[in-house]
Amino acid sequence: MDVEARSQKVLNILTKGVFTIPDFQREYDWDNEEVEEFLADINDIKAEESYFIGHMVFEGEYNGDAFNVIDGQQRITTITILLSVIRDLFYLTGEKDLADAINDKFIFGKDLSNNPYVILENKMPYPVLQAYVQSIPEKKNTTIKAIKSGERRIIKIYDYLYKALKNKTTEELERLRDSILNLELIFVAVSDQVDAFTIFETLNATGKDLTPMDLIKNQVFRLYPREPHINEPNDSWKTILSNSEGNHLKFLNNFWSSRYKKLSNAKIYKDFIKRIVKPKCDMAVFLNDLKSDSELFNEIVLPVKEKWVNGQENRVFLSLKAIVDTFNIEVANPILLGLVREYKNKNISLKFLKKALNIIEKYHFINNAISSNRSSGLDTMYASISRELSNAVDKNAKHSVIREMAAKLEDRMPSIDEFKASFDSKLYFASTETKQKKLVQYVLRKIELNKQNYNVDLNNISLEHIYPENPNSDWESLSDKDLFKNIGNLVILDSNINSKVGSKDYTAKKTIILKESTLISTKEVFDENSLWTGSEIKKRRDLIVALMYKDIWDD
Repeated sequence: MDVEARSQKVLNILTKGVFTIPDFQREYDWDNEEVEEFLADINDIKAEESYFIGHMVFEGEYNGDAFNVIDGQQRITTITILLSVIRDLFYLTGEKDLADAINDKFIFGKDLSNNPYVILENKMPYPVLQAYVQSIPEKKNTTIKAIKSGERRIIKIYDYLYKALKNKTTEELERLRDSILNLELIFVAVSDQVDAFTIFETLNATGKDLTPMDLIKNQVFRLYPREPHINEPNDSWKTILSNSEGNHLKFLNNFWSSRYKKLSNAKIYKDFIKRIVKPKCDMAVFLNDLKSDSELFNEIVLPVKEKWVNGQENRVFLSLKAIVDTFNIEVANPILLGLVREYKNKNISLKFLKKALNIIEKYHFINNAISSNRSSGLDTMYASISRELSNAVDKNAKHSVIREMAAKLEDRMPSIDEFKASFDSKLYFASTETKQKKLVQYVLRKIELNKQNYNVDLNNISLEHIYPENPNSDWESLSDKDLFKNIGNLVILDSNINSKVGSKDYTAKKTIILKESTLISTKEVFDENSLWTGSEIKKRRDLIVALMYKDIWDD
């Protein structure tokens, strides 16, 4: 297989020869939405900058002058339409030299006999592309009938872009032209058609496409300042991959969101070129940032108590575990990364780290775990706050960012009525209904930890139904038989006591627990109630509602 792949600009690609879209290719299928996004990306860059738009695969010799388009027809067709529109607008405004330059270099070429040829040729057949788009204004056939859907889209996109750009000044159109010509891609030339499709399938169908992480790695290894006898950047990259094992793209996205800009995975590499490579930033510094954040990412997504051992850091560990493990909230990762980074760098106090994690934990418990609401817009908000935190000039300014975040989350908080409406359906447990067990344990542990100022381990505990799941004759029947599984009827209990209480009557349970339990919240339930019926269960459930909506979170 004869394959050659090189980074090329559109400027160079469109002067290589003829590009043919074979008649077996799918039709042009970009619509306004895709073109709007493409145009917006181009408008975000400066004319002298490059902007990476992925790979294109062509059948043909790299140094030849004829290529079949195997992968990339949507982009190369859209680029041709864009350049044709800009050329036509130059003709409209009398800028003939500017128009001719585009027309004679990037829409049409000339062979050795000085005969013109169209640079992008469509064989599907597409009379529309040349007649309606590529032809100069006085030779256009605007009455041509579009038969296929792809032809109709070509006309639609040409008309859309013509209208969108018509009021641009000559200078603005020149800048747009330059940005288009500076678009950068990996030009993959394969001499055999079968091999070209093998490459195409490998890149697209089998999941072997280079990820943003792969592309960034290539640039890091290319530009990293090498030193004798030092195995860098290899060692640091191994550490990064180890810390983000199985989550490389998630880590990269969180890293980028928290430091630079909230972007989709597909756009991160382009932003990396713009922010890091083009300004010639110190690649060793960038790699060190990536490595240190990968270590923090590992601490966030797989929180380990041993990493949080100083003073009140236990509460930090418990909040992280609740957010990422109990609630499974990935949208918070960028702000968690930013907060932990600032704390480890001694830029925010432990008090404010706990304050920030407390409000994040509270919000996602109430909004997501109980009220089942979506976190719409929070990914962008969290990423923005993380960057504000990083850019704040001193500790006081960073603490102010945390206060502002807390206020924003409080403003978004569901009402107490919404919270109450979902409470019973989310907090229950029975031997045959264990789906919510983890959340029930979280709530009861949270109450106990609050009672003990978070200075206790609750490893050896179990859940106990005060009113038994299978009551004997010593217990009065409940009017609502499902109340036994409600959280109001559940307590956490020292594991060594659980077997002693069994299904004993309430008085016997109370005697054992008040004498032997070390759990304040559990002992309070028995100490404050002389009997246990449906009324007491509902009363305690209401108390837990009040605690978990507000009181438990008050600093």
